[in-house]
Amino acid sequence: MVKIWFIAMRPWSFTAAFVPIALGSALAWAEGTFDIVLFLLALFGGICMQAGTNLINTYGDYLSGVDTIESARTCPQLVTGMLQPDSMKRAGLIAFSLAGSVGLLLSYLCGPEVLVVGVIGLLGGYCYTAGASPYKYQGLGPLFVFFLMGPLMAWPAYFIQTGKFNMIPVAASIPIGFLVTGIMHANDIRDIMEDRKAGIKTVALMLGFGKSVIFHCCLYAAAYVCLIVLILQGLLPGTAILPLVLVPMVITVLGRAYTASKGAYEQFSRLEADSAGLHFQFGILLIAGLLVSPYIRWWL
Repeated sequence: MVKIWFIAMRPWSFTAAFVPIALGSALAWAEGTFDIVLFLLALFGGICMQAGTNLINTYGDYLSGVDTIESARTCPQLVTGMLQPDSMKRAGLIAFSLAGSVGLLLSYLCGPEVLVVGVIGLLGGYCYTAGASPYKYQGLGPLFVFFLMGPLMAWPAYFIQTGKFNMIPVAASIPIGFLVTGIMHANDIRDIMEDRKAGIKTVALMLGFGKSVIFHCCLYAAAYVCLIVLILQGLLPGTAILPLVLVPMVITVLGRAYTASKGAYEQFSRLEADSAGLHFQFGILLIAGLLVSPYIRWWL
């Protein structure tokens, strides 16, 4: 049973929370400010928020009829009867409660701004597929995810470390926001057929397979263009260019997606995992570039 619940939280998705939190913290490190305890607290709270969002997502998709045995490939616990809907919702709320408790502690230690951003994050996570009008079903998922899993995680992570109001972590997280949106959009491309049957609206469903792949390519292009602009403007150090080494891999992934859009739709099943992998690797390389930047400056 423990294994079932662990998989239900989709632990492979926790990198989507780790990257922006680590990015904000790395920016603080580059300025000479870092507290490992505060970082671990922020990371634990972020992962709890991600886990709660995943559990409530499964619950909401099940109740709305979006998830079926055929479509719920990564979260089959409810459609197969392994877990019950009420238990899934309760577990999601417990995860949100843990995230909220960490937020209260960090708010006490670092300032009420942390709590304000945390409440926005919790509401965003819950209302993704639950509540009166889930925004995922209105085609607003990419817009919300861009902010919730980008700036609204990187900025508080930076603020927790430094206590400073600074827009640099917001700017630095924009490439990450584009890439995490790519993960969600890849999921929606894969589920176009099932979402059409369920009667919901997603950006991928509105665009269709071909234009959705073009949009997916644009997200990656935007991430790299933003990164280069941030470096040229001096908002990020030159060492932040490390994610450029992933360009050949990005081209390969997008090439497979383009081929799939020509009729081999079953190949889209790989796109979400590929997108998640690229998001994580891009984030790790960007963070590494920030972490080494103080030493490069000292050496020069």
